[in-house]
Amino acid sequence: MSEQKPSTIVQRFFRACLLILGGIVALWLALELLAQFWGWVLLISVIVLVLCVAVWAYRYWWGGR
Repeated sequence: MSEQKPSTIVQRFFRACLLILGGIVALWLALELLAQFWGWVLLISVIVLVLCVAVWAYRYWWGGR
């Protein structure tokens, strides 16, 4: 087996910069996607919240307290 040379500080710094750049691009794409659908996401979350409150109210008032 051939031994690998340890990576230099410059190589590690370059890889870290590439990973950070990739993270920024992924976050930007996620925000762009969310910007297109945020109205629907908000509507669905409000509907789910109303259903949860309705179930809680039903179980509290008409359930077995």
